[in-house]
Amino acid sequence: MKSTSINSIRKLGVDQIFSGNALLDEAYVNSVRKNVLAAERPEFYEGFFSVTADGVGHGGNIGNDYPGLDWGQTMEALLWLGQSKKVLAAWNHIKSFMREDGLLPFAIFPSCAGKTLPTLNDNKLHIDSNGAVYDHWCPANPFRALANVTFLQVADAICRHVQDAQWLAAQVPALRKCADWLISLVNDRGLVKGCGFYMERPARVEFDGIDQCYTANALQRTSLLFDSLGLDDYAKKCRQISKKITLAFRRYFWVGDRFAQYIHPKNGKITHGYSDVDWAAIATGLASQEQSQILWPALKNNQDFYYDEMPTGVSTRPDAFEPWEYENLDLHDLAAMGRIWYLEAWARYNMNDAGGLLDSLMKVAKFGAGNGWQWLERYYSKLTGDVGAGKIDTYIEYPANLIRIVNQFVLGINKELDGSVEINPCATGEMWEHGFGKVIPIRGSSISILLKDGTLETVNDEGNDIQVELLS
Repeated sequence: MKSTSINSIRKLGVDQIFSGNALLDEAYVNSVRKNVLAAERPEFYEGFFSVTADGVGHGGNIGNDYPGLDWGQTMEALLWLGQSKKVLAAWNHIKSFMREDGLLPFAIFPSCAGKTLPTLNDNKLHIDSNGAVYDHWCPANPFRALANVTFLQVADAICRHVQDAQWLAAQVPALRKCADWLISLVNDRGLVKGCGFYMERPARVEFDGIDQCYTANALQRTSLLFDSLGLDDYAKKCRQISKKITLAFRRYFWVGDRFAQYIHPKNGKITHGYSDVDWAAIATGLASQEQSQILWPALKNNQDFYYDEMPTGVSTRPDAFEPWEYENLDLHDLAAMGRIWYLEAWARYNMNDAGGLLDSLMKVAKFGAGNGWQWLERYYSKLTGDVGAGKIDTYIEYPANLIRIVNQFVLGINKELDGSVEINPCATGEMWEHGFGKVIPIRGSSISILLKDGTLETVNDEGNDIQVELLS
């Protein structure tokens, strides 16, 4: 590891980091330059980014959009890079597809507007006249909560990075409709109706554990946004529903030493080893302290989560899924995906597992270095084999999440809604010894931070009054 100083940090661009680890630093730069920024296609609209770096896979070359996790992950990565103008333009575009009842589409296929397309096993995909896809073609309609959760989370990220109360106030009608639609999915017991928050094949019928975690998290974030505007009644409503989901999750999904992946309407609680739901429970705080203490030792060093040595697999027993769960389709989503890796990293951050967090980053960095700084969409376990239909090899999910993970969890940068910045890193002793840091874009300017020997050094070249605090 090389040592550094605040002056060397100040020379970095906002697309660079200094971690003391040359491979990780290179992975960060290439995640930005060869992936996230390379995916921009402004000819479709300002703020459009394909889900693939080459703009080909999944219809990026014809303007196909995915307002669920794909869009949200990219938008948040762009905010860390100071690209707020493009993010705000993309937000306006996606918002224009919100239905009157508050539902957002999980996909937008402009060239297929008004059409009905065939899919697997004679299922049909119906596309609205505006090109939006509101209902999934898979049985039981997965992704019901996906786009609405993402929309609320992106709103929170925009507010923290852009710091524009007038912008937030203008979004209140859309945010209320979006949140109300999510709340309509919550039943009397506090369970969120859904069918695979980001899994379609096989989907999780009917109460998916990830749906519970992310819906509660999105509503909690939304309550803080409304609090900041003084809209106390609606903030209270979102907070109460979030708490209701949390308590229901702890009660109904817990199976003694882990959480169920989903609760099927006929077959009850379904588990296949430990799963992404366990990571999500710790990441989003839905697991109680006692449940986390029981669960964490089984997750922390569990190598069965790494498929083809990549984080993070959907389950430690992908071979245990039964035929009735497949819905006569394939096993496309029994894979390691960047969206699950983000949950693992978030959980490790919450548990202060710096070694495990860095190890997972190095796994992703090493694959990128050996593959021309490109990543696959999915990686498969030897237990199931490569079951992916139509492999996508320039997908930007891993790169976008690498950017998020480094900023949010390794550096521990938390931009507060009041404009201050808290730094609470999850870094190894070696990193602290040699120093690590970056340039943080904020409010149209920037702050350089260096974390070294347990202290924080900052330089604000623009002379504004942003308060930056290192948490102990």
